[in-house]
Amino acid sequence: MDDVDPETRMKAYNWCKDYLGGAWTKIKLTEFQIVNLRAGLSNYLYLCTLPSKQKPVGKEPNEVLLRVYGEIFYEGDAPLLDTVVFSLLSERRHAPKLYGVFREGRLEQYIPSRCLRTAELSNPDISQEIATKLAEFHQLELPLCKVPKWIDEVMGRWTNFALRVEFENPEFQSIVDKMRSKNLEAEMQFVRKLVTETTSPVVFSHNDAQEGNILLTNEKSNQKGLVLIDYEYAGYNYRGFDLANHFVEWTLDYTHSEPPFFTFKPENFPTREQQLHFIRTYLTNFHGNNGIVNGSILEEEETILKEVVRFAPVSHFIFAMWSIVQMKVSHTVWGYKEYAIQRLDEYYKLKSQLPDDLRPHMDEENTPLYNG
Repeated sequence: MDDVDPETRMKAYNWCKDYLGGAWTKIKLTEFQIVNLRAGLSNYLYLCTLPSKQKPVGKEPNEVLLRVYGEIFYEGDAPLLDTVVFSLLSERRHAPKLYGVFREGRLEQYIPSRCLRTAELSNPDISQEIATKLAEFHQLELPLCKVPKWIDEVMGRWTNFALRVEFENPEFQSIVDKMRSKNLEAEMQFVRKLVTETTSPVVFSHNDAQEGNILLTNEKSNQKGLVLIDYEYAGYNYRGFDLANHFVEWTLDYTHSEPPFFTFKPENFPTREQQLHFIRTYLTNFHGNNGIVNGSILEEEETILKEVVRFAPVSHFIFAMWSIVQMKVSHTVWGYKEYAIQRLDEYYKLKSQLPDDLRPHMDEENTPLYNG
């Protein structure tokens, strides 16, 4: 059944003709095949395919993934940075092939696959493979700013939006007013200080390694195993955030069929043993045969465990603010309201449980996350 609106169909048809050329220029709009794959929380994805009777005339693909950016994506330099990152990763074969870039999105190689399911993240074999992929990702050297600004910039932008946004929906307004009454600006400063005092190394991070952004390829794919996709939040950041944010995703399932269309089960956060299973694979692949650079393997394991404790509440606060923004700007029918509430509540809970040696030393000043 065709669930793609006429305007999107026409745009997709023209993008494929203009950027792919070859056989795509020879088909009519009525022959053009497009399927809505899913309305992502940040992007809209479509599979565009040539009709079976029309074969490629050159090297153009017969099917591509069309990614149309969501509303929140147009803030700041996000589209430009995403395009640069995707292009660099594609050239280095860490991302699908790139076929076309335009203001509203891009055309990518379609990889026959499915997204991982939340329950699969705790599968020991899959967890090991994800750890391997993140270790490879973290070793990439890209010509991008190495200063870890990502947390400070997105948190500041989204929190400031949450502090001033007004809703026509009285329920939404009441909820956001209640959140503001707890002084979100002070919480942002707490998170800034918490991050400032970390010694977690800076690496090229994905920053959104959740199950929906990890593909499990199938037998029709020319790639094997897992593929890490969706790089709109990728950039140099603290290792601890990327790992903690991934572990937080063990508790969130976005495939629930009934409102609010997700479930949150904090009890599914990985145990110490499950974290160590992941961390040991990560360290083995990150350091290779050179061993652990700073101290012993056991010391670095314990260091990462502490980084996870420090950055888990950071993840919850940032994406609670993200969800408030989405409540205002997104056209996707999804439980952004409930998501913001649950993630902010979990932030307060984890903040209260921080051990004394990980709690920041607060003062009256606003402390930046980086120098310069």
